[in-house]
Amino acid sequence: MIKVIARSVIKENHLSDALQIYKLLVDETIKESGCITYELFQELNNPDNLTLIEEWEDMEALRRHTQTPHFTTLVEQLSHFEKELPVLIYKKLF
Repeated sequence: MIKVIARSVIKENHLSDALQIYKLLVDETIKESGCITYELFQELNNPDNLTLIEEWEDMEALRRHTQTPHFTTLVEQLSHFEKELPVLIYKKLF
């Protein structure tokens, strides 16, 4: 299993715009083969801090996800509203 932690900081006054795009991204992604979970979380003390926590069957499923039209289109749209942070990818050991 692969787990992805993708954090983002939304630019001031753009949270509503970003959440609309994230909703579409989550709705489409959970339909994908190999997607175990794909959930968006919001930091309680700073609502502009969002984190996607994803679980994939394997790296191939994650690779396919990053090539889907909804992923490429929506991530490009999100780039206008958020500050880029590193995406962390983990494999399950135990």
